[in-house]
Amino acid sequence: MDPTLLLLRWAHLLAALVAVGGLAFARFGLLPAIAEFDEETRERIHDRIRRRWLPWVIGSITLLLASGLANFLLFNARVKAEGWAGGEWMRATSYHSLFGAKVLLALVVFYFASALVGRGAGTQWVRNDRATWLSLTLGLAVAVVMISGWMRQLHTGPNMLSAGDGGVLIEIGTGLEGGRDRGDQTDGQEGQEADRSAPAEDREAPAAAGGREEAAR
Repeated sequence: MDPTLLLLRWAHLLAALVAVGGLAFARFGLLPAIAEFDEETRERIHDRIRRRWLPWVIGSITLLLASGLANFLLFNARVKAEGWAGGEWMRATSYHSLFGAKVLLALVVFYFASALVGRGAGTQWVRNDRATWLSLTLGLAVAVVMISGWMRQLHTGPNMLSAGDGGVLIEIGTGLEGGRDRGDQTDGQEGQEADRSAPAEDREAPAAAGGREEAAR
């Protein structure tokens, strides 16, 4: 495997783990734990978390965008260079449609993930109902992961052998019948050779016996 592709894949996976893991923790761990606190205490906790978590969110989004785009361009170039399915593989598998849906959903996830840890007045409506928007963002992130898994399964390429692959086609029925025919022919040839190689007196004995029987009659 190309080291560059491997590093890009690792970067993409690690960034996704950080982003989705942070959303899951915030929704199912943090919010229930601080729900019993008063509003002022909750805001103070969120503010402290924001200062530490915001750089991770920005870094994850940046890494996901950069590595995802690079992976797509490199894979697209490979498909064209190898001529998968005669150049029709992308259309036949709807790969571009899947990629477009994944990108659109990911952008929505990035927006809400940033808004949930932001401080701008324009996104305050998201933070006013953190539980709802965290649940929505996490659900969209899971959908992105599922689409990514589907697309990754397609990376094995077309399930067929091209003419230049040098594959071996085995026809079981024809092979067996051909083997029996060749065996019968071989047995016949061996019998004929045995008759020709037998001594002359052995071949003449049946003829002489037949002659004596005729004379006796």
